[in-house]
Amino acid sequence: MSSAISAKGIVYSICCAAALLSVAACAPSGYVVKTPAPSGLKYETATPQTKTGFSLIDSRKPNEQIFHSGILSATLSVGDSPIDAPQFLALHLQEELVSRGVPAQVIVGDKGLPRINLKTFRIQNHRANAYSPFVTFTFLSVDLETATNTKRIGVFIKRGKIPVWSFSEIVEPTFNQPLSLAVRELAGKIVKTLYGYQASAGTVSALITRLGEAGSKSEDERYFDVYSLGFTNNPKAIDTLVRLTSDSDEYVRLAAISSLGNIGATGQFSLLKSIYQNRASIWQDRAMALKAIGDLGTSDAMTFMTQEKKHWEGQPRNQESTWTLQIIQLYL
Repeated sequence: MSSAISAKGIVYSICCAAALLSVAACAPSGYVVKTPAPSGLKYETATPQTKTGFSLIDSRKPNEQIFHSGILSATLSVGDSPIDAPQFLALHLQEELVSRGVPAQVIVGDKGLPRINLKTFRIQNHRANAYSPFVTFTFLSVDLETATNTKRIGVFIKRGKIPVWSFSEIVEPTFNQPLSLAVRELAGKIVKTLYGYQASAGTVSALITRLGEAGSKSEDERYFDVYSLGFTNNPKAIDTLVRLTSDSDEYVRLAAISSLGNIGATGQFSLLKSIYQNRASIWQDRAMALKAIGDLGTSDAMTFMTQEKKHWEGQPRNQESTWTLQIIQLYL
């Protein structure tokens, strides 16, 4: 009997190894990513903003310091050097803030208030098999500390792509785009928290018009335009975002759900809960709704997040429970 068990164990091990090899087939050991281009999404301000100096403190725990991990291991580099998460974030956050008309200097190290305490900044990948999409989850979480309080800010972006000819096809959608969006989202939330700035009604109208130009926009352009609506911090975008939460395009839909949180649409708490609690929908819709609830930051929203944390901690550990808890932990 022991020999039979041993033989079965060998066969099982061989099958697992073969499955892993099929997922990793042709995957390189590293990728060179592009630096995020500043959006230039201008905010309306009553008076010229004086330059603000931000301290960015690396407060990540050791288990959060691996920038890219998952089913397929690979180093992410800018130029010739692996990405240094705090330096990368400081540089591109500063560029994004300046491009929006908010003069800022972001320095790694403690230079005083306001402080951006970096808790999480990493990309996690997943792929079920060689015929499924290569998927990335980008996680970013900071505590924004001022003289009066500390506010937790979270970012979660999901993106996927099936490589057809080579793995080089995944770099733009699953690394470059999420990194760019993560920086833009963090910038918008920092500006909203500190200054309450928003883009003009004209900017919102222009984005909505572009989205309504049927057939003239690629999937990526629509996806970015929907995210941009959320980055305006202007509530005039909410009705359009609500409509797009049921769009047939997955990534447009995810961008709309996320943006309701980014924009602080507290009146849409019930809608976000209904999306999250709809077990017939795909996990990423529900996950993004949970992320948006965390973004709302109201007492009701945070009570809900705490309840969900307790629920998922009591479930068997699998992909859904693990990934959902990772989102919740961005906010709690």
